[in-house]
Amino acid sequence: MSYLDTLLETKSDVEASSDFQVNQKIILIELIEKERALKIAEEDAFKYLYRNIASREDIFDYQAQLGDSYGLAQEHADCCLKIFHDFSILEANLKLSNWLSSAIKVVDCIVIHYLQEVLGEEPQKHKDNGKERSRYIQIDRKGVKAQKAGNIMSHLYAQRNTMEHQVKNDPNDPRKQIIVPPNYNRVLRNIKKKFPNALISFDEAYKEHYQ
Repeated sequence: MSYLDTLLETKSDVEASSDFQVNQKIILIELIEKERALKIAEEDAFKYLYRNIASREDIFDYQAQLGDSYGLAQEHADCCLKIFHDFSILEANLKLSNWLSSAIKVVDCIVIHYLQEVLGEEPQKHKDNGKERSRYIQIDRKGVKAQKAGNIMSHLYAQRNTMEHQVKNDPNDPRKQIIVPPNYNRVLRNIKKKFPNALISFDEAYKEHYQ
């Protein structure tokens, strides 16, 4: 019996057992599901994360096109999964900021290839935006197949930056500044609503170009 089969059997035993209270069962099942997800993801964290967020099994074979960048995308995907092993359990707290930062870096590996190899363009810096966000803005303004992805990721990039750098004047002393806690609930809603569509948009754009 494989390790994954053992986990599934253990989960079934816990569910059927009368030796545990309901809250104990919930905790044990969540731990088993997390371990199972991470074990499956060991084969290819990028594919697991992409499929999990986009809710589609048939995704483009990015490994065949991204070259060395694919390994980097896998590492960032692994970071995401170690924070939240499933897209459905994202939480509105500090961990969300760390998850989003790693998730954006995963997509960065996709977008730079799309911009340079698919569209045949050099990345251009857009006004006061950083190089990374500028790439998404560039794709958004091209009106191409991945335009929707560019638009979504540009906005999520802005939200990530806001979470990391938001300050305001101290009401008790205007000469000083204080850090403002991010509105994690709003960011979570946007991620849940938009991130899957961004990955689906890139998936369809890559498929259209290469297949």
